[in-house]
Amino acid sequence: MKRLLLLLLAPALIAAVVAGFALTSDSSYSTEPLPEYLALGDSLGWGYGASDPATKGYVPLFHDFLESENAWDTDLFLNNLSIPGATSTSLISDQLPTALAELEARNGDGDPDNDVEVVTVDIGGNDLLALLSVCAGGFTPACQTAIGTTFATFSANFDFTLDELRTAAGPDTPIIVMTYFNSLAGPGCPPAMVPLGEIVLEGDPGLGLPLGANDLIRSIAAAHDARVADLVPGGVFPDLMGPSHILPDCVHANDSGYQIIADAFADVFHPRAVGGIVELGIDNNSADLSLHQSDTASFSYYYIALAAGSIAVGAIALAAGAWYARRRLAG
Repeated sequence: MKRLLLLLLAPALIAAVVAGFALTSDSSYSTEPLPEYLALGDSLGWGYGASDPATKGYVPLFHDFLESENAWDTDLFLNNLSIPGATSTSLISDQLPTALAELEARNGDGDPDNDVEVVTVDIGGNDLLALLSVCAGGFTPACQTAIGTTFATFSANFDFTLDELRTAAGPDTPIIVMTYFNSLAGPGCPPAMVPLGEIVLEGDPGLGLPLGANDLIRSIAAAHDARVADLVPGGVFPDLMGPSHILPDCVHANDSGYQIIADAFADVFHPRAVGGIVELGIDNNSADLSLHQSDTASFSYYYIALAAGSIAVGAIALAAGAWYARRRLAG
């Protein structure tokens, strides 16, 4: 009898061991750091003016896109460092050190599964807003001087920021920046200010300003192999943001505007393999392969354990039934 019970219990014990191994493997996977989307920026990056900045700003919307089957089809940790009111100068002191430490820790540890996989930057809008008080009276010599000084400061800061980010991120990590829409075209803004916004953003050679702020963003981005989510395609107005997408504060976007910005980022994003994740940009039919390699292993162990357990229970039931039947017949 004891020998029979031992034979009956042996498969169950084996199944329990396999199941324990599978559960341990799956549990250890779930605690591994996720790959990361790192965002730097100003109040637009923070989502100011959105009905829910945590979900309706362009950063969380672009994050949703990155996690969708149109991009990587996997979870990404969102690390949004954006600060309302940030300028190109304050970003260097308040956000860049944290961003560089994050990039060096994740992308330099030899583990591709926890890398920062994409970096976005929007900065410069608050640098330009400081010009309004000087240029409200028109494109005067004082206004031109202020624009030249602002552009020189912004160019040096933006170039330094992208250089540092590119060095820390490595050559293959996508860095995406954005150009600015003319927020002075928003509802309630003085109509006379609309041309000033266009001149500052895209320049006007006829007025002695061959390049605008967006031209600087495009050229500096190209020098550091950064992509541009261009809200003024081709540098020609009207831009992608109409008055219905801008708040009456003449600065920020509303929910529909943030969706347009997020779409602009998505349009210039091209997915690549993330650690053990299969790239989906090549063949969307391979979505069932978009699991971490370690996750695939734990997934297999789990179902092996379930199968083994089921077989063991079935074997015990059959053997016990046969033994009972023999005892009844013998009695």
